[in-house]
Amino acid sequence: MMETAERNKFITEVFTYLMRAAISKDFSFPGGGLAMRTVNNCLDELQQRYSLELSPERMTDFVICQVYAISRFEKTYLPKWKVNHSFGRKAIDRYAQSTQGRKYYEDKWLNTQKLSRTLLCDMFKDRRKHPLYKFIYPEYEENTKRRMHNSEVGFYICQISTLLWTPFSQLCQTCKNSQRCIDVLQRKYSELYRIRQEAYNKQERQ
Repeated sequence: MMETAERNKFITEVFTYLMRAAISKDFSFPGGGLAMRTVNNCLDELQQRYSLELSPERMTDFVICQVYAISRFEKTYLPKWKVNHSFGRKAIDRYAQSTQGRKYYEDKWLNTQKLSRTLLCDMFKDRRKHPLYKFIYPEYEENTKRRMHNSEVGFYICQISTLLWTPFSQLCQTCKNSQRCIDVLQRKYSELYRIRQEAYNKQERQ
């Protein structure tokens, strides 16, 4: 079973991807604690209210249900969309009332986007099986990277105290030592460099 932070991240990533693919390429999931609390409360209630196992497949089905609902009233719905529209009580009721007939139309709609339930789920589930996944963007290293940023001393600190360059870090992106750091990363942790690049390139394509 996924931990709370992991399941929240999974469902928001799948939701964002499908919204960008099918509704608006400029869609961005709201940040901040309120949005995440809404998502977390939704998943807690799904599990408690309907005794559902919150597997990646189940959460992907939930996302498809919500984004399909938006697609049917896209022009009027999207400008007013808020997190609770797709992760609130009515969203839970909408999912609970899903029928095989509705799933049939959802699947036809997914097909127009060259997607399927399995493909959409696997796009985000499989990479979490990698043992280094949690190190793609270790946010807890940002404070260390901020120390003596853009200096020789800072470069030394990063080499001894962090897992080095990651494209997800704004500090790494703006550091004049970034190429030197990449070279060290490739020598010391070539697989970590590979999956960081893969994850970042995938995000850029979304």
